[in-house]
Amino acid sequence: MGKQPTQGQKKTKDQIAKAASQRSKQTKKKWTKGRAKDKLNNAVFLDQASYKQIETQLPKMGALITVSTVSDKFKVNGSLARRCIRHFAQKGLLVPAGEQNSQQYIYTVNAQVVAAQKAAAAAAAAEKPQAQKKAPAKK
Repeated sequence: MGKQPTQGQKKTKDQIAKAASQRSKQTKKKWTKGRAKDKLNNAVFLDQASYKQIETQLPKMGALITVSTVSDKFKVNGSLARRCIRHFAQKGLLVPAGEQNSQQYIYTVNAQVVAAQKAAAAAAAAEKPQAQKKAPAKK
């Protein structure tokens, strides 16, 4: 109940109506600030450049590769991240980490494949300068 008028003072009908109308005009208190999370503008399709980027960066991501890490790093949506993980697992770049669940993909980098790629890149880099050297011209 609200405040009762003191003894001897009674409110008139006009005063009661005026007080009621003022209460309805007041805004209700908001309990939360209502902060909204920013919408992510993740890609739904892969173009050739983003595929190449994922292909080169995925083996460097570290020990734990999940749908959420791929989605955050490469700005793709979840279904596309799952497809990428499955694709690179079939290619042999990723191996499952432990027992798999259909709800969560947890993979790690295949160290053998990454080491072979690094060795091939080093061999190609070592081969290039030798091919470019020319024999000195004879006079």
